[in-house]
Amino acid sequence: MALGLKFCAFTQRSTFFVTGFRRKLMCRQLYTDKFNSFAAQVSMTPGLVPDLSFRLPKEVKPLHYDVYLHPDLEKGTFQGKVTILIDVADKRSYIALHQKDLNITAAALNTYDREENFEFDLLELIQIPKYEMFVVPTKNELHAGLYNLSLEFNGALQPDKIVGFYSSKYKDEQNKTKVIATSKFEPTYARRGFPCFDEPAFKAEYTVKLVHPNSDSYNALSNMNVEHIEMNKPSQGLTTVTFAKSVPMSSYLACFIVSDFIALTKTANGLNGRKFPVSVYATRSQHQKGMFALEMGVKILEYYINLFRIDYPLPKLDMAAIPDFVSGAMENWGLITYREARLLYDKKTSSTTQAYDVLTVVSHEFAHMWFGNLVTLAWWNDLWLNEGFASFMQYKSADGVLPDWGLMDLFLIEQMHSVFVTDAKLSSHPIVQTVSNPDEITAIFDEISYKKGSSVIRMMENFIGPEPFYGAITTYLKKFMYHNAETSDLFRILQDASPELNVTSIMDTWTRQKGFPVVNVKKTDNKYILTQKRFLADPDANFDPSESEYGYKWIIPITYITNKMSKPTLVWFDNNAKELVIELKESVDWIKFNADEVGYYRVNYEPAEWKTLDNLLRNQHKTLSVANRLHLLEDAFSLASAGELDYGIAMNMTVYLPLEKHALPWSVASSKLTDIDTLLSSTNFSSKFKTYVKHLVDCVYHEVGWTVSDSDDRVFLKLRTTILSLACSMEHEECLAEAGRIFKSWIRDPNDIRPHPDIRSFVYYYGMHHIGDEAMWNVVFDKFIAETDATEKLKLMKGLAGIRSSWILNKFITTASDDNYVRAQDFFSCLTAISSNPVGTPLVWDWVRSNWEFLVNRYTLNDRYLGSLIPSITKTFATETKLNEMKAFFAKYPEAGAGAMNRAKALETVENNIKWLARNSDKLENWLDANTRRNV
Repeated sequence: MALGLKFCAFTQRSTFFVTGFRRKLMCRQLYTDKFNSFAAQVSMTPGLVPDLSFRLPKEVKPLHYDVYLHPDLEKGTFQGKVTILIDVADKRSYIALHQKDLNITAAALNTYDREENFEFDLLELIQIPKYEMFVVPTKNELHAGLYNLSLEFNGALQPDKIVGFYSSKYKDEQNKTKVIATSKFEPTYARRGFPCFDEPAFKAEYTVKLVHPNSDSYNALSNMNVEHIEMNKPSQGLTTVTFAKSVPMSSYLACFIVSDFIALTKTANGLNGRKFPVSVYATRSQHQKGMFALEMGVKILEYYINLFRIDYPLPKLDMAAIPDFVSGAMENWGLITYREARLLYDKKTSSTTQAYDVLTVVSHEFAHMWFGNLVTLAWWNDLWLNEGFASFMQYKSADGVLPDWGLMDLFLIEQMHSVFVTDAKLSSHPIVQTVSNPDEITAIFDEISYKKGSSVIRMMENFIGPEPFYGAITTYLKKFMYHNAETSDLFRILQDASPELNVTSIMDTWTRQKGFPVVNVKKTDNKYILTQKRFLADPDANFDPSESEYGYKWIIPITYITNKMSKPTLVWFDNNAKELVIELKESVDWIKFNADEVGYYRVNYEPAEWKTLDNLLRNQHKTLSVANRLHLLEDAFSLASAGELDYGIAMNMTVYLPLEKHALPWSVASSKLTDIDTLLSSTNFSSKFKTYVKHLVDCVYHEVGWTVSDSDDRVFLKLRTTILSLACSMEHEECLAEAGRIFKSWIRDPNDIRPHPDIRSFVYYYGMHHIGDEAMWNVVFDKFIAETDATEKLKLMKGLAGIRSSWILNKFITTASDDNYVRAQDFFSCLTAISSNPVGTPLVWDWVRSNWEFLVNRYTLNDRYLGSLIPSITKTFATETKLNEMKAFFAKYPEAGAGAMNRAKALETVENNIKWLARNSDKLENWLDANTRRNV
């Protein structure tokens, strides 16, 4: 039926709603099981095509949005209006676009930019919940041309969902609850804030109006700068803020904030003498903690501008610390939003680790201003073009600004080694992954898109060369600026910069099949014969090579160094070649492949070559770079874990560690040894393994101590935290005693003088674990509740998880599920922390199984963090009983949403743990028996 609503002619994009638009609109919901009846009905309407899917028709594109939003912070609701200038490319009698959880109360469609504009009569709107879509049918056929689609709507500021347009709360300095409205739209949540064409390829300009209260210092922020402020509009006590028209951008990058935040601001230098403001917004009591992020942010931003020779295109760049935020941060163009703990840093209370975290998160989000915002993926299957580049550039830029922080070496541990674990499983997926629905889209925001993506980009930078690589990247950014790109577009431009290479052929083997290779090396005189195969964590895993068009073979950039040649040599190993033979002109004492671990692959040698490299570590470990040392440890233990190498060889390589004074090789060793210790916990020789590790760490433990000095450099600061963590986790007696002593002193201190930030986490957790009782736990819990600093609150929360009392931990789980005590955004971190405590592992698993419906109702199955909870809390399971419990749980709740891949990953991890114990327990016990008397 026609609505009978008359509009004036829309001759300007800024035209908004007029009198008569308030009439309520009847909308019919079309549920999934009624789709066939819908098809039959609409087929009678000329031009209305029934074959809709999760993707919108490409023939209708938005050009400009006028968005008006009025959040009512007291009622927790919002009202909105949007006028979308659309370009229709064909004849049709409907417009389809996205919305979810909105009530659309009025609609109108007008011609645009004609001599005489007129309004179309509309039929009854049709809601399609399955596709998070609605259809605006027209009584008469539309012809190709421009139109203004105007919609009025309202919705709820849902505080528990923390996606879309939602409310967030915090306590001010007077302990008064303050409410703000904010948004988080990536990947498919803009449709929860306003009706829109919610796909990345539908770029458009935005003109935004936000309404905020006049009282309590409220203000409004959006992507662009403020253009106009109208006091007491739309009514007394309210202010309407109009922002400048944006550049073309995707819907997921829009951002709206109404808050009482205040700012710190600095000036950044663009190209050709241009200057623009960069600001950090936060609550009044915490905004000064934004200075570190602001100072580093300006330097990072200028680094990118100078590297790419492409200016930051917006007139300002704001960062906002949001009390309730689902992700670490979100790269909204011109208004980046963060969790407070990822943006705010206080030198007096924040640790060295937090400084690294803030630095790399800021540099990651700033990289998105070019990768993702200026040039955007055409569809989510190419997510790595956004996240892979941002994840790589966060280290590259931070290293360029602070070269003494060792960030490019840290990249190996935090990015490559981390994703190796995921990518060595059958449940992994390719970097370029076909996705269609919102669950599949949100699920690929995972380690493969971020960390594997960044790792293969680092590999490309190395084999193409930095100068031609970044020259090509600048070309790519300029060619596709304000538009969308696909993986093939990037490779074509890189190809032009590297005519001697077939970049597409090389990189397709890395981006279009899952997994990665292990390169096996055999030596014959001066010849080294290399072969490759897919590396899997489970040596008995069955897979079909034909499921990949590349047969799980890769075109590998082989690099190597020797004692006579410190500059790496590059040789290509073709995926169609059976083997690669490298013949040296003269014999060498040692050779190491994958120099500085620039390639995304593992290397396995014959025992004699491993022995040579082991001796090099024991006698001249500084001959090798930090990256090469940590790489040898990483590959040796990973190969041994997968049954590709004798565990004795890997364990032998730990003997040199007391000589190692750099944090990162110790970090690799700590991770590997801790994993082994966890899996051996049920064996009768687990204490023997702990004793060996305590012997390894003892010397360095006494060197680093617990006293933090202002003269300690970054490497030494990280070494201390790594060593203290390893020593205490292995029940090193002096370590636990000192943690307990400092913990007790703090608990009893009436002035609440807390330990140094760098040791605080260890004191809280291991002090509680070693000597904590109910009274002490209650003291820490009270401090946790009273704490307003987000980072300190997380440290206290994790300290509470260290108690060895089952009933207290059960009480903590129940209490934490109430967001009056633990924010919904932090609840999964709380559960993971409790499950990391051996006493808490079964408690968390039982609670999650018993309260799954509560979790689904609270977070929805579309929440990828809910999906990743299961592998996080079950990763240490190593019995058939636990495996069967998991299978029964998944059978009881078969709907996995965005967690489908994580369920497969969790099952595979536990199956591998069971096999690992059966395969390696005796070997490790024999090695310990043979070596502990000699080395301990």
